[in-house]
Amino acid sequence: MHNMQHVRDTESLPLHLHRGDIVYHQGDPAYYWYEVVSGTVRSCRFLLDGRRQLTGFHFAGDVFGVDQGRCEATADAVCETVLRRIPRNGGDKKPDTLSEPHYLHRAYRNAMQFIHLMGHRTAIERIAAFLLIIAQRPGEVHESGDLIDLPMSRADIADHLGLTIHTVSRTISSLAQRRVIATRGRQQIRILDRSMLAQLASESDDVSNGAPTAKAAPRGKSSAKPSTTSPLSSQEY
Repeated sequence: MHNMQHVRDTESLPLHLHRGDIVYHQGDPAYYWYEVVSGTVRSCRFLLDGRRQLTGFHFAGDVFGVDQGRCEATADAVCETVLRRIPRNGGDKKPDTLSEPHYLHRAYRNAMQFIHLMGHRTAIERIAAFLLIIAQRPGEVHESGDLIDLPMSRADIADHLGLTIHTVSRTISSLAQRRVIATRGRQQIRILDRSMLAQLASESDDVSNGAPTAKAAPRGKSSAKPSTTSPLSSQEY
């Protein structure tokens, strides 16, 4: 009985992770869901030939790891991160008053945002939509409301959006030259013209209020590539 209580007490403690720390590996038993308290987590699927597919970033307030039986991806910390574990069976009681459907809804929202991103056909649409999605996350936005953190590498952004690193860097530079955004180093961006960014993302104005609605993308060549790259490794920012 004492050992069971110790396990429950341990489960309730927050997980403090450093950059690169693994939350779980693809194929591990899915004992928990996870809620991001602070920081950023990335999830990646590995293909049989060793390549990876970066399936998502999870920010403060997001819930991830909602898998059945086995973890379908590997999750690791992008930066200093704090997580809360949520036992799948709920134990004797939930960690708080939030219900299971609430957690599932938040995980579903994240999945829909990824589908929404990949529905954009051109590089500038995908990157603009990606920046707007991050700008909706309170944990990634500073008090000024227009300065956002990008803790992930350009390579991770490229993998997530199905683009090349060169295309990501070139598109961000183009947005800066057009005074739509301004860069502060490689891990912060200030949005200077949110309306223009929404137009470039082919979105309605509701995107800045957290309700993205995709419009038809223009026909033409896309800079997108298949969203698979080399095995997971530390990337230079």
